[in-house]
Amino acid sequence: MTTTVGEVVPDSLVRMSTYRLQPSATRPWWWGLFGATAIILTLPVILNMAVPTRYQTEEVILGTPGYSWEIPLGLSCTPSADSIGGSGWYCGDVYVQTIIAEGGTDPDRTLRRMMRALNTSVPAESTAILREDQSRLLVDAPVNTVGISLEGQGQQEGQTMVTVVTGPGAQVAPLADLVWRSYTDGEGLPGLVMEAIADLDYSTALPWGVSA
Repeated sequence: MTTTVGEVVPDSLVRMSTYRLQPSATRPWWWGLFGATAIILTLPVILNMAVPTRYQTEEVILGTPGYSWEIPLGLSCTPSADSIGGSGWYCGDVYVQTIIAEGGTDPDRTLRRMMRALNTSVPAESTAILREDQSRLLVDAPVNTVGISLEGQGQQEGQTMVTVVTGPGAQVAPLADLVWRSYTDGEGLPGLVMEAIADLDYSTALPWGVSA
């Protein structure tokens, strides 16, 4: 639309031209809102990365859920669902598994069989077994594992409680001793056995033989 000199311009056209000449204020406002929203959404992720994860712990109880036979070990560790058929916990770098087996007639064979079931590793037939009354202990050195069993008596007759401890030798040794004490009414492992377990990372043979 063109106008001539002296012609009166309608107010609506004046307002329209004025509006078009003004810089848009919506774009900076939009980017500011977008940035603030992004910060709010990513803040929980940043905080989760900065704050160490706290894992839930529970008391380690030897045995199998559903059985009346159980032995509290006296320590708390992080529960795990990785155990094959038994219960499991991570105690630092050590993995503790426990299970109750039924129907075994040969304690040595039962211990080997349950170690294979829990740790998917077959201890060599020549591996020495430590025996103390109803308790057995076997060290599977190639996989840094100690298996300990206890034959049930009385109401638990025909049942075998097995605990398998896997990890660095220096950390496995005190846990294996704790399990052995719980199986033998407080009797600790012999010093040579403790040393052999502690050196699992470096040795493949044990200095002690099968006891009668």
